[in-house]
Amino acid sequence: MSDLLNTASLIVDTARSLGADEITAWASEGTWTDVKQRDGKIEKWQDSRSRSASAALLVNDRFSVHSTNDLRPDALRQFLGRAIEATRHLEADKNRRLPDPEIMGAGDTASLDLVDQNPPDIDHREWVDKVQRSTTKAIPNSLRSCEGFVWSGSSNSVMVTSNGFLGEKATTEFGHGADISMEDVDGRLPEAADWAVSRHHCDLLSIEDISKRAANRAMQRLGSGPVSSRRGAMLVENRVASRILGTIVAPMSGSSIYEQRSCLADKLGKQIAASGFNLIDDPHISRGMGSKAYDSDGRPTQKRSLVEDGVLQTWLIDVYHSRRLNREPTVSDISNLVVPAGSRTPKQILADRDWVILVDGFLGGNSNPTTGRYSFGIRGTLYEAGKAVSPISEMNITGSIFDLMDGFVEAANDTWTNGACRSPSLLFDAVQFSGQ
Repeated sequence: MSDLLNTASLIVDTARSLGADEITAWASEGTWTDVKQRDGKIEKWQDSRSRSASAALLVNDRFSVHSTNDLRPDALRQFLGRAIEATRHLEADKNRRLPDPEIMGAGDTASLDLVDQNPPDIDHREWVDKVQRSTTKAIPNSLRSCEGFVWSGSSNSVMVTSNGFLGEKATTEFGHGADISMEDVDGRLPEAADWAVSRHHCDLLSIEDISKRAANRAMQRLGSGPVSSRRGAMLVENRVASRILGTIVAPMSGSSIYEQRSCLADKLGKQIAASGFNLIDDPHISRGMGSKAYDSDGRPTQKRSLVEDGVLQTWLIDVYHSRRLNREPTVSDISNLVVPAGSRTPKQILADRDWVILVDGFLGGNSNPTTGRYSFGIRGTLYEAGKAVSPISEMNITGSIFDLMDGFVEAANDTWTNGACRSPSLLFDAVQFSGQ
């Protein structure tokens, strides 16, 4: 961290001496190992170490951001000289100035426990081989190919501003998973995957559990196809619920609100979902994949309710857009999205429904943050009276995000923790399915 701090501080001092009025400097370094093995043969082995720096410059009310990988002092001076000269040719924007120092602060990074201080001595070749062999062994037939993948890495970063802010962040990351291709009787090649990721190696779901989950998911793809179009219930599996939640969060951004391309521009304080739906941004979850003590504006983070009992509580407004909108800033970027867990298991929820599709994957599609309309391809399983009837593919769900969220019924108790979206499985009613 000391080297990074010296680099960021040098950028600030040098840029000031060359004529910049305000500067934010970032310096970072990271190590990364990424290994993939298919059918017993290593397909990819990438070891990398990177160091880089960026500078956000304000020169005569003109703003720009520049990055470099050459951190030698002489090279940095030349880099900043060119960057400042280029910035002078841009349009003026007085809203780009730094936040007031009184609202800035780094928070308590250490309490987030984002670094594994005692990771095991990892043999990546042995690790990826075990993933691939375990997954292959769990599939009795119809397997076309299986790829195991593992990764691990660490990163350190420093943020320094010309008005006195200093923030540091360090993280580690470990993960493994499998990607499977099957051969169906009709010649199709259905695919499935599963994975686990964590900040601390000891928190990883075991290779055996990941292999079983990936294998079960792959076997369920065999014989899949569409069923008749209709409106009905949909249970979205926890691991893919982020696709639905993303359609709500994207229109909350300050840029979307200011540019009038948000379907939530007139919804603050209004009902946008069923009364039982709650969504929280929590940056202080210990070992959370999205946890952080300060945001990109250098402001200390805090837990926020985004949607409470179906009512939109806040937009995601950074300092820049707060000035353009003449509103108080909230937060510049999302951390860990949290949907509070319910009391019932997915199995219990499925048993309550005469007809429901359990969606365990999305294939393509899009959502429009301006109109709130969406269309997603889905795959999963049709359940009737709690029993799996047929695997589903080649179907879409379409409609308005407001109608979808108004049909929210309940959250299960199976919160997903392998990522920055910590949601349980979510049940919706009256969803429009398009199939046969």
